[in-house]
Amino acid sequence: MKLTGKCLLLLACMISVCSYAQQEEHHIPTENKDKSCEGSCCCDGNSQAPLGVMTDHIHDKGTWMLSYSYMNTRMKGNRIGAKQASDAMVYQNYMMSPETMNMTMHMAMLMYGVTDRLTLMAMGGYMTNSMNMNMDTAGGMMFMNGQWMSMPGYTNPGMQTSTSGFTDTKLSALYNFSNKANQRIIGSLGISLPTGSINATGTTLLGDNQRVPYDMQISTGSYSLAPGITYVRKKGLWYFGADAGADLKLNFNSLGYRVGNSYHASTWAGYQLLPWVSATLRAEGVHTARISGSDSVIAIPVYQTSDPTTKTSNYGGDVVNLYLGFNFHIMKPVLDKFRILAEYGMPVYQNLNGTQMALKSNLYLGVQYSF
Repeated sequence: MKLTGKCLLLLACMISVCSYAQQEEHHIPTENKDKSCEGSCCCDGNSQAPLGVMTDHIHDKGTWMLSYSYMNTRMKGNRIGAKQASDAMVYQNYMMSPETMNMTMHMAMLMYGVTDRLTLMAMGGYMTNSMNMNMDTAGGMMFMNGQWMSMPGYTNPGMQTSTSGFTDTKLSALYNFSNKANQRIIGSLGISLPTGSINATGTTLLGDNQRVPYDMQISTGSYSLAPGITYVRKKGLWYFGADAGADLKLNFNSLGYRVGNSYHASTWAGYQLLPWVSATLRAEGVHTARISGSDSVIAIPVYQTSDPTTKTSNYGGDVVNLYLGFNFHIMKPVLDKFRILAEYGMPVYQNLNGTQMALKSNLYLGVQYSF
């Protein structure tokens, strides 16, 4: 079964769990719910879930949470399908081979409890991308006068490019279907607004200030829906959960393409090591579809035969990641309003469409303030 099917299957199972839990649980009136946090799944909206899970908790009516997250994704080398690919293998079809890519995002998130069950969330951020490319210099090739030409003795150090800008904005609503103090079943629905740029420029084969390929753009340029469901449960010093969701693009953007839909599912377990620190272990599977359509500026022959990142068939695929995380929460005056979180992950499986850069690692760091 493809990873897409597995993600959808988990989503269907969790919806069934949600329905079953509503039928079986003992309903606890809101005014009688446990306020002591003893054995409860959360306290004042705080959560012990990994930082990489954004829809794991809600907030009491009239309360807020403001958070900042630093996210860094590193990519290195290439893969063709599920196999590693050397530069020499990439050069069989292209004149250039991606070497490294670094994506960094600074994200701000604001949450507000409309009721004890319903929470609204808004997210936005600023992203910086950088990429290094190697060039096939074995034959002394140089791009000149609109074509590759043989230049004996010529060496090319490669190419570097970077982009930066504000990201898309996401608005979401989260609703807790469970009345139990030690668990949450949260359904979420978000919409992403294309507030970022799809016209970012940088260095390409044609020179400086040229429109860069799809993976270097800040935005998708499309509106999208993000449905999801998350289950969280606590038992003693242990807690665990699972979530599944999708990012569904609703339209082709103004440049004539649509980034592929993505589907994700993850499950995690955590343990309270000390009163002020807990550890989590999370497994995540992600399926991303190919890009539909193309940007006419990027789809020209010289790019298509030279740079694998310009071809829409070289996007999407399946990735499974494993994460280790830590959450810090000191129950002291003033400090109890803050929570510090960290999570680091690496891929354990990658099967990518066409020729693509391989994922190396993901790092998430964050601080949350509840008031």
